Amino acid sequence: MSVVAASWGIIGVLVRWTALPAVAIVWGRTAIGAAVLVPVRRRWARPRGPVWSATGAWPYVVGPLLAAHWLALVAAQQRAPIGTVLLITYLSPVVVAVLAGPILHERVPPLVVVALGVAVLGTWVLARPSGHAGSGEAFALIAAFTYAALILVAKHMASRVDPITYSLVELAGAALVLAPFAATAHWGAPSSDWWWLVVLGVVFTGILGPVFIGLLQQLPATTVGVLSYLEPVSAVACGWLFLGESPGGATLVGGMLIVFAGVVVVVAPARRQGASARVPR
Repeated sequence: MSVVAASWGIIGVLVRWTALPAVAIVWGRTAIGAAVLVPVRRRWARPRGPVWSATGAWPYVVGPLLAAHWLALVAAQQRAPIGTVLLITYLSPVVVAVLAGPILHERVPPLVVVALGVAVLGTWVLARPSGHAGSGEAFALIAAFTYAALILVAKHMASRVDPITYSLVELAGAALVLAPFAATAHWGAPSSDWWWLVVLGVVFTGILGPVFIGLLQQLPATTVGVLSYLEPVSAVACGWLFLGESPGGATLVGGMLIVFAGVVVVVAPARRQGASARVPR
């Protein structure tokens, strides 16, 4: 999960290199990812029936939810400082931690709660919010809550649908919802930069998407939430390497706090299991 979250940090670089409208990028990513998963599902998932019969009514929920999340995130980045957007959007793991107990009946260890607090502090230092609110901040808040809802829905469906089928339903539903808007967007003349959209759809969506869902089904939702903070750290590093965006001191401090929180949430369950194993029967 740490590797997947860190690898997603380069997505922002690919979006800039693609140079397409936001709705075109989101639709292309979901449509290409869904196309990749169709033969993959036939080969490895061993489906027992059509996709819709395997998932019930959930395709009508997860697809629009994913489309709303990605569009809200892009809209926020277009209307507010990126740091402020990161702070608000990455509050979603805190929302997951609060709701995981009553919804998923998961026990949240106190050490993980502390790690969440450290991660939020690190994101605040990394983001350096400007202190004003507007439409961009509102879109970022929508992105935070929709991402938390996506995690909780995926955890709820863990015992019913395999990761490949779930990812296919999620991406296909989002692509169908966004198709009318993408058709009216201004794509411009075909360019070689569009190949980055293919990379984004195949590698970071069609391949890493099911991997993320599979890991999400194996890990507590709170753990996934904290490890997701590795994505903005990786994004800062990728921006420095590929776009020449040199990170400042506050960025480095915030990144270290976020990485520390991720390490704590990985070590905490192992320590708890080791302690219980030493207790005599």
